[in-house]
This record gives sequence, structure tokens and C-alpha cells, in this order.
Amino acid sequence: MAVTFRFAKSTDYPSIQEFLHQHWESNHVYVRMPEMFEWTFGKSHFLVDEPYSVILAEDKGELVGFLGGIPFVLNEHGKQKRGVWLANYLLRSDYRKGTLGFQLLNMFRNNRNNAVVSFGLSPATIPIYRILKADVLMDMPRHFMLFSHARHRMERFLQVAHPEWSHEKKDSLIKAFTAPRLPSKAVESSHGLPEEWDKQGWSLLAPQTVGCARNGAYLRWRFVNHPCFEYRIIAVDIEGQIGLAIWRLETIRGTSQQGQEDLEKIGRLVEFLAPSKDIATRLWDAYVSQLLAADVLGTDYYGFHGQTGKWLREMGFCCVDDHPDGHAIPSRFQPLDGRGGPLVSAVFLDADIPKCQSGPDCVWLWTKSDSDQDRPR
Repeated sequence: MAVTFRFAKSTDYPSIQEFLHQHWESNHVYVRMPEMFEWTFGKSHFLVDEPYSVILAEDKGELVGFLGGIPFVLNEHGKQKRGVWLANYLLRSDYRKGTLGFQLLNMFRNNRNNAVVSFGLSPATIPIYRILKADVLMDMPRHFMLFSHARHRMERFLQVAHPEWSHEKKDSLIKAFTAPRLPSKAVESSHGLPEEWDKQGWSLLAPQTVGCARNGAYLRWRFVNHPCFEYRIIAVDIEGQIGLAIWRLETIRGTSQQGQEDLEKIGRLVEFLAPSKDIATRLWDAYVSQLLAADVLGTDYYGFHGQTGKWLREMGFCCVDDHPDGHAIPSRFQPLDGRGGPLVSAVFLDADIPKCQSGPDCVWLWTKSDSDQDRPR
């Protein structure tokens, strides 16, 4: 098989759409929503310099493989480098033997990219990444918090997700994840992305962290201009230092013979960018106030950064690792899926870049909003 590789052209989308529909997932979001595909891989992305940041594998002009690459600015303690997230690695079933899969995965591994990250990959592909000598991270830390006034709602929610559970098992989980405190007074904050963010917020965080640069250009693309989700941005300013909390409201939907029905609401915290503990506390209070006004069940957050995780636990979150049934708290809500599963990642880094790890000393700013993980199913 004389397979060749090339970047996708602007006229290739219809064939890509059909290929993903047939060989990846019927009616996948990139199939039914061209605007999501354009935003992720096309000129709607602020760093894409090809018609699409997508590699196609072809055999005599026939599409047999697809690999998306979402570019990002890699911040390494204030130094700017280049990274790419791999997304939707797919080979047609009759082309999966031999070395073609390795060749396709390696297409973005070149001297232009200092970091190549595959986030949210299928556990079945782990052996391929290990052979390619990637660092494999078996899960991303998740934190969850329940409001005390919603305990009975959480019990009903768990009954739907895990009908086989005993009352004692549900009660143990609910007690462990119920918030110990709520804000005692209103907190001054603003909404939207401040114009001064790069100078008065990101400039303070960049020297302390590694990962995708959370500068204004990225945040505008990722959250302000998202084609589907409405993200809410909370900004707190203390003596000229700015912190941001970014979240979205999600409806939890169950399935029945009549179709999907709304069960609950939850807050998905996707960024918590605080240069100091004082700012973190103010951000948290402002965020919780918005959650209470939205009448949500609770909130969750995925992220590796050690200091952020420590602050969030001090303010009420509990890590799912800290309870024997914590990982059974559903994370897929449309529709509700009680099975869940880990967020597995594989990372290729230049030798001089610190590795990502779970733990209190992790310097990587890496959340579930990275790559294309926080998107419609």
C-alpha cells in the first residue's frame, strides 16, 4: 500500500466529514457541526497557518487515515515555545496493521514542535505510545464539590447513575464531597476577559508554570469565541493583580423510553487562574455565589496544577482519589453515563521541559479545557 500524507485543503471537508462519520463515530460533533471542525482545526483557530491543521493519509487518492493537530503556545516558565495537541487519530480498519499508525502519529513530531500531547486517548492505543517512548499519564486529577442544600438531589442523582448502590454507600459519598463552607458575603468581581489580563494576570502566572499559555489570545479563542458553549468568566482584581475563574453551566440529562430528560444542573469549572492565595479565595467566593444563583447540584474541576488543586481542596473541593467510590461520580452528563473512565494522555517533550505529573509539586497548567476535550459529544 503506497500511502502518502499531506495537510488537508479547504476543499477536503466533505470527504473528511464522510470518513469520520463512517469510521470514527456516526454523527460525530465534527460531522454534524462544521463550525466546530473549523474552530478546532481551521482558520478560526488563532494559530493555524494551513487551511486545516489536519494530516490526511491517502492510498491512491482515497482517504484512509486522519490526524488532527491543534496548535498552542507552550509556556515554559515564561519562555514561549510551540506545542500541538493530537486529536482524532484514526486509521481505516484494513490499514491498521504494520507501521502506518506510527507514521501517522509521528507527522506532528518535528523540530517545529517542542511538545506533542495526545489528551483523552483510548486506552487501546497506550501500547503504541509506549513503543514511541511517550510519557503516559493514566488519568487527570478530578475534584468535586456538592452543596449541602442539594444533598437529597445528589442522592436521587446517584440512584439514577448507580441504582444498585445501597443507601449507606450513597450517604458515605455525599458526606465526603459536601462543601464545608459557603461565602458569608458578596464578593466584588467583574465579568468577561479583562483587557489587562496579559500584563496583570498572565504575566504573573507564566514564570511559575508550564503548559499551554493562558494569554488573552488563547482565552479569547478558547472561551469567548467558542461556537457552541457559553463560558462565564469571573475576574477579580486585588491591587492590580488579576485572577480568572472560567466555568460553564451544564444540564445533566438522563435517558428513558421517551428520550432524554433534564435531571440536574452542574457547574463545570474549566480554568482557575489565581496568582495568589488571596485572589484564589476571592475568586472562589465569587464562583460559588454564581453557582448558588444558578441552583446547581455542585461543581467539578479537572487539572494537574499542584498549587491550584491544594487551594481548591482548602476551599471545599474534594479529590475523587480521596474516597473509595470517588471515581464513580459520573463525569459524562449528556446523556448521563455512570461508567465514566480515566482521561489518559501521552506526552512527547523536548528533554529540557519539565515533565507533567500528578501531585502537589506539579507546575503544569493543564485542565480538561485543553485540546478538544471540553466540547459537545
